[in-house]
Amino acid sequence: MSKLTDAQKRYIEKLQPGQRATGVVKSFQDFGAFVSIGLISGLLRNKNIRWGRVEHPEHHLRLGQKIEVIILEVDKQNHRVSFGLKQLHEDPWEKFSLRHNSGDIISGTVLFKKPFGLIIQIVSGIEALLHVSELPEYNQSPNALDHYHVDETYELKILELDKESKKLKVGFS
Repeated sequence: MSKLTDAQKRYIEKLQPGQRATGVVKSFQDFGAFVSIGLISGLLRNKNIRWGRVEHPEHHLRLGQKIEVIILEVDKQNHRVSFGLKQLHEDPWEKFSLRHNSGDIISGTVLFKKPFGLIIQIVSGIEALLHVSELPEYNQSPNALDHYHVDETYELKILELDKESKKLKVGFS
């Protein structure tokens, strides 16, 4: 880690969680992006970029892009700062969990396949598991997943809605 100047250390001392700042995206790592605000740079982790899956920060941000962030943590002893971007927007689970319950019919689009089932995007920031055992072809075919493709949309029934852990299981109605 590079040595910080006294001015940078004083700058960090003034920062508080919850403050907003305008920053510039400076670099990418697999785990997040480094954003510069004022005299210092801090980490914007993938999980704090947006509500929903972030495979790599380059898919959602550009080098040199100006963004507004919220300060999540300030480690004054180690002179580190972490930022959030998604925290500036409403969590999609808040509205979804108020409007929907187990048994409701919703539509969703296949994001990708896993050996255990399909990951379905319901709305931006909300994904559901359609377990392979819930597929109509499951008992007839050892390759039940082969009948389904990325970007296909289906009408599905909510089987389980865990509002606390933000998990959603769906099946065909």
